Amino acid sequence: MACQAHSSRASGRSGAVAAELALILPVLVLLVLGTIDLSRFAYNYIAVTNAARAGAAYGIMNNYTTSTYSTWTTAITRAARDEMNQQVGSGNVTNLTVTVTTSTETGGIKRVQVTAAYPFQTVIQWNWTGLGLPNSLTLQRRVEMRLIR
Repeated sequence: MACQAHSSRASGRSGAVAAELALILPVLVLLVLGTIDLSRFAYNYIAVTNAARAGAAYGIMNNYTTSTYSTWTTAITRAARDEMNQQVGSGNVTNLTVTVTTSTETGGIKRVQVTAAYPFQTVIQWNWTGLGLPNSLTLQRRVEMRLIR
């Protein structure tokens, strides 16, 4: 008789466990996917920042003239893409857009400004009503440095 009471109590508890799992599992999956998207966003944002810095670092270490400006900007773009390639892989590096602008201060000091932009796509569509979270955006970083004479 005691075995029968124990058996019915255990089967009732397993039904409660299944119901609890059914309620909590979607929340856990949502948390995991949200964590993955946030981590990917942070990683790509850092990669874009590093690419802009690498391009600017190349630019400040290698001066340019009017005749070498085009080659200089191409080399800056290549330095930024090389840095991005190390972080996101060669398949996605073509999505990186690099813009180079220069300016000259009143004392004749040249400055280079490198802007790197990279499209980011989330793993899942977060466009739920009321949330307003985008599922794609462009990560952009701008770095400005003085050229070394």
